[in-house]
Amino acid sequence: MRSTFFEKGIEYQLEIDGENWNQGGFINGQLSIKNINDNTITVNSINLVLAYGLKKTIKEKKESTWEVLEKIILGKNLSVQSGQIKSFNWNINIETDFPITDKKGGLFLLFGSEEVFSRGGMLDLNIKLHPILQNFLQTLTTQFRFLEKYQKRKQDWTEVKLLPPESREFPNLESVTCLLRIKNENFEISYSFKMKTLGRSGQQMKITKKNREFFQTISKDNYLQIGGFPNRKYFKDKINEALNTARPEVIF
Repeated sequence: MRSTFFEKGIEYQLEIDGENWNQGGFINGQLSIKNINDNTITVNSINLVLAYGLKKTIKEKKESTWEVLEKIILGKNLSVQSGQIKSFNWNINIETDFPITDKKGGLFLLFGSEEVFSRGGMLDLNIKLHPILQNFLQTLTTQFRFLEKYQKRKQDWTEVKLLPPESREFPNLESVTCLLRIKNENFEISYSFKMKTLGRSGQQMKITKKNREFFQTISKDNYLQIGGFPNRKYFKDKINEALNTARPEVIF
């Protein structure tokens, strides 16, 4: 991927390897500047910023748009002759709990001078769930036949909503919302089961709704097998344990 930006006779060109990245991965790239003036120019600083932004506020160019996750100063007080090109290689880690890309926003690379936030180049990144989280969700949808409705960022988590299969196993379950993340190498899952219950209100029977919560923490030794492969059998057992929260005690 490539993006170009011009400021005060300097051409900034950002190139990165790849099109998509997972949480827990890394991005490699190069930022080059070229002096297209006739005279030598001094560039005070060359900045590269990884930041989260909402698409709406970016479009409206509102102040305080960016949530900065990492900032790199690639060069300071550089004298660049006419026609000269200076290039800088860089590497950024995508932490396991960094935001994924969803409909509302995502991660961006900003590049340019010291005024990079108000006047600089921008390249949006497509960030997907950590592979372990992807495998966990695949187990939930294939082994237990839940239907995924959406994924979105929620603070330091990824929120995923799923609908249960049509079966006698979950007659009172409307949906389950999972908050997922890997933090300090632990896989954390917070379940919220939206349940229907039948109760009496005065002389009448009435259907009400309530949430049942369940939380799990899975260590790296358990979610990874030897060789670094996801432990799907362990995922199946942990999901089954959590789903007991939503199962009726007696199935007719």
